[in-house]
Amino acid sequence: MAKVKLEIDLDNGTPPFEVYTTLFAICEWEEKFNRKLTDGRPLGAADWAFWAYTILKLRGEKMPDDYKDWLKENPGLDVTPVMDNTNPNPTGGELTEGN
Repeated sequence: MAKVKLEIDLDNGTPPFEVYTTLFAICEWEEKFNRKLTDGRPLGAADWAFWAYTILKLRGEKMPDDYKDWLKENPGLDVTPVMDNTNPNPTGGELTEGN
């Protein structure tokens, strides 16, 4: 399973920060939303917000019992997925001996 990097901006004067999803966060999301990552449906704000909520809760942050209450308490909150810009071919396309 690929991890998803999320940028969280709490809009509270602290700088935005990044977190990665965990298997636990994904499993909780699948159970709550009756979804599977493999179902082919696009992901949206509720999905990202729930993952962020779950990850922060796992990190020991004081969180309400329901992620929607967290959203209500943080009206300026922004959670966005971050694209991985890692070069999948860091050696370039040079031929090597035997290729």
